[in-house]
Amino acid sequence: MKLIQLLLVVSALQVASSALAKESDTNNNEQVPNIVFIIIDDLGRQDLSLHGSQLHETPNIDLLARQGVRFDNAYSSHARCIPSRISILSGQDSARIGPPIGKTGDHPLPTKIVTFGEQLQKSGYKTGYIGKWHLGKKNGGWPEHQGFNESILAGSAGKPDSYFFPWGGKSKGGKETFDYLKGEKDDYLPERLTQEAEGFLERNHKKPFLLVLSHYAVHGPIQAKQKPTGYYHNKLKNMEVESSTASHMPDLAKGKNGISEYKTIQNNPRYGAMVGAVDESVGRVINKLKELNIENNTIVIFTSDHGGLSSRGPNKRELATSNLPFRQGKGWLYQGGIRVPLIVKWPGKIAENSISLTQVTGTDHYPTILQLANMELSPKDHLDGVSYLSALQGKQESRPAFYFHSPLGRPGSTGDTNASAVIQGDWKLIDWFDEKRVELFNLREDVGEQHDLSTKHPEKLKELESKLQAWLQETNARYRKPGRKAKWDLRPAQINKLKIQDEH
Repeated sequence: MKLIQLLLVVSALQVASSALAKESDTNNNEQVPNIVFIIIDDLGRQDLSLHGSQLHETPNIDLLARQGVRFDNAYSSHARCIPSRISILSGQDSARIGPPIGKTGDHPLPTKIVTFGEQLQKSGYKTGYIGKWHLGKKNGGWPEHQGFNESILAGSAGKPDSYFFPWGGKSKGGKETFDYLKGEKDDYLPERLTQEAEGFLERNHKKPFLLVLSHYAVHGPIQAKQKPTGYYHNKLKNMEVESSTASHMPDLAKGKNGISEYKTIQNNPRYGAMVGAVDESVGRVINKLKELNIENNTIVIFTSDHGGLSSRGPNKRELATSNLPFRQGKGWLYQGGIRVPLIVKWPGKIAENSISLTQVTGTDHYPTILQLANMELSPKDHLDGVSYLSALQGKQESRPAFYFHSPLGRPGSTGDTNASAVIQGDWKLIDWFDEKRVELFNLREDVGEQHDLSTKHPEKLKELESKLQAWLQETNARYRKPGRKAKWDLRPAQINKLKIQDEH
């Protein structure tokens, strides 16, 4: 989508959605809403009992959904951690920011990008970031440099070395993220993060605040406490389902690409216990809001960064879950990799126990948060974000087309290969550009993406191909040839576009 068209769409949505935001009075701190944004790492939509999981038990998240709006067409902006989180914090697709791996010393989220944390901080909010950051290095790229007054257990690390203390020190970024924190044997990281979140709420509940609680769980390593793990093991036994372990996954099936294999059943008891741990965290945070008598003036947003880890390549890594009926999982641009849960709760302001079918993607949180805080939109910052505030009001909106660019596939790890994609309404096109093939799906009729319609609907194929290529050129999306030392570059059409612009 051209930038001017996007700005017009955002401006129209801002006018249409202002009624709800105006209920907050920026001159009266009691009326300015607090915001708690909870991000779970690697949590698939189907991992929640409210979305049909027969194994995992998520009573606190289910209750959150009954008390607010559940989005049943929510997407991440990418199927991997760093680019999806770039989109959440910046309101821009990661393709605009640059390649997934830049030069040594670069921060994945450049400090010149204005995050929604910076926006709220400038508006007088006390801002805190707790947990997984993974978007910058210690020398100027951590949350405290990107709009957050408090930064706790957040740094370069994408995962802990262990979920039990001591949490880090061996992996890249682990030492600088975790080593300075004291703890005791058997301290469990999801519980520690929750404790830190409760402390932040206690310190800041008398003024408007933004808290981002970003759990490292349920990202690997798949580790949980013994008692809940035993509970899920027994539950599987009673269900007459064989448990999955690190070395034994009886439910694996071969992927169609001949490289990958994927899980077909949710049967990992340790992973079930990890899901239970983040559910308990959600319950503790909500209870703390009640205890501090600020629940009614606090907006809670719950989501994950991308789909669950369900497929692997030749590396034989342990798999966490199944995303069925969605195809594949983390790393893939099939639905299993990009469908996520999304729940928003604001007591007395938005309807309880409601379901929205409006399509939402990761870039959309930024403008929505600004409007919820009764602030002006900033289209020059959240270039790809479209507010879903009107959907919270009960309106079913038709979101403009949204796009994906994944030029760093990991066939050896998660089994996926390089691809770009576009979704417009019920239609989805995936361009496997290195393989010179495309797939076209109707998501309403084929949620599992099993029936390629590219030859049956050539006009729709041409329309979406044109949209996708125009967006890739507009964002200056980067590509590179195979090989770790290969350089990132633009495609010839993009280079020609830039030459023409320079000539004029």
